[in-house]
Amino acid sequence: MSKPEGVTTLKSFSYRGKHYQVPIFDTLEPITILARETTLTLPTAEQSRVIRCLNSTWDLSEFKKPRSPVSLGTLSHDELNVFSKPEAVRVLDLPIKLPDCEQYRLPRALRQFTGTIARVVDVEHRINPRHADYHAYLTIDQRWVEPGTLQREAPCHVDGFQGARWQPKCLTNHTYTVSDLLPTAYYVQPFDFDGLDERVHDYFWEMNAQVADTNEAHRWQPSPAEITMMDCYCVHRGVENEGPSRVFRTWLRVSFEERRRVFDRLGNAHNPLFDYEWNMVDRDIEQLGLRPFRTNADASLRVFPWQDLEGNALPKGAPKTKPKLRRA
Repeated sequence: MSKPEGVTTLKSFSYRGKHYQVPIFDTLEPITILARETTLTLPTAEQSRVIRCLNSTWDLSEFKKPRSPVSLGTLSHDELNVFSKPEAVRVLDLPIKLPDCEQYRLPRALRQFTGTIARVVDVEHRINPRHADYHAYLTIDQRWVEPGTLQREAPCHVDGFQGARWQPKCLTNHTYTVSDLLPTAYYVQPFDFDGLDERVHDYFWEMNAQVADTNEAHRWQPSPAEITMMDCYCVHRGVENEGPSRVFRTWLRVSFEERRRVFDRLGNAHNPLFDYEWNMVDRDIEQLGLRPFRTNADASLRVFPWQDLEGNALPKGAPKTKPKLRRA
């Protein structure tokens, strides 16, 4: 792709069958966002488990309680036109706020997302009295989605899972997302992980298996352009383009992680508008050597999309492996 204005170069990284192109941003015309008053009607802690668990410590037993994301309304027609403007640069987990900082800072190359992010910031500062304790990480993905494929290949999963690396456990993640097409599928059902060991088992594969047990009976999707807030117990997955033609999709995520949760994975973007220097490493779940809890589950439920049914990395450009979540 050509470099958008405000991007000086694009760097490429590849490891374990995955490929990343990381934009290097300039510091000209920086965009600053501050929280504003909002009159949006929001559920109370009694009405929403997502709101209730805000600022709590990671607890696996919470997965046994079904929960839905919180709706924050939809983008207007004019907002959506700006949001979906083509040639947006792809970024993965770019820090746009650091702990103890009130400002959210965007490189100018991401200007079209200012309005959407501002809406997220307004809600975050209204509902979270501890917003100063968190990083905010921005991910943008915009591309053509071919028939029968997903834009973002992943098993059933949650954002902000705390495995064996995180001891003692941290405050929970909460995340805001919106897409103009193909809204994310959420699974509003209990998940029971009794018997699993975070040092041994891959919990995402068990999420796959438990969704398949129900034949996706508890799947729920927001509307296109609807902003939602979820927490780290909301199991979800991207959905296939089931139409006959390819579609052009724009997807945005803002993740809030407590100050210990530094996202230092190689492939994540760097924000030159903040003074920080993290040692980026090629970290991902595959290197942990985790195995499925159910060894007799369908093979597609216990590998990652970028792996074949034997767990080997697929060659670049090969069709991704899809988990069989529904019975034929």
